[in-house]
Amino acid sequence: MRWAALALLVALPSCGQDLGAALAAASPAGVKWVGYEVPMLSGHDSVCSNWSGGVTSSQKKIMLDGPKTLRILFHVDHGKVDKMLLASEDCEIDAGTQTVTMLPGVSAAASVRYLANREDDSGMYAISLHRDPSATETLIALARDQKNAKRQKKAFFWLARSKDPKAEEFIGRVLR
Repeated sequence: MRWAALALLVALPSCGQDLGAALAAASPAGVKWVGYEVPMLSGHDSVCSNWSGGVTSSQKKIMLDGPKTLRILFHVDHGKVDKMLLASEDCEIDAGTQTVTMLPGVSAAASVRYLANREDDSGMYAISLHRDPSATETLIALARDQKNAKRQKKAFFWLARSKDPKAEEFIGRVLR
């Protein structure tokens, strides 16, 4: 397993660079995995994504209080993100011959913004796991957005599973 910490200041979204650009810059001329960690919402079980995007529960460690950190990993091919995996801190990641570069200092809010603006809807579940007020607010905004019915439906799905009172209040208003 090879892990690397990217120490380039330009890769930090907090320095004004977009997280998508930071991911692309971490793998400009090849294929590799790039990721970051964010605080995870309490009360969730382990998250271990498989290669096809499904979730498995083959972790070796059971955390009675639940995981507190979510690792979000992106497969980057010549600067373009083509896959995303999620792994809570109790999910073992075997990188094999792959190199995994972790971006330091990515804020949860920057992560939510990036995931919400991806062209596909693969980030909705990840957003719902973020321990950041912007996560619920973003899912509500996506649920209100009528331009993309599929994304809107997924946003409602994850809001309905949320324990955040704001999500419950929003869904209650919609149902009245």
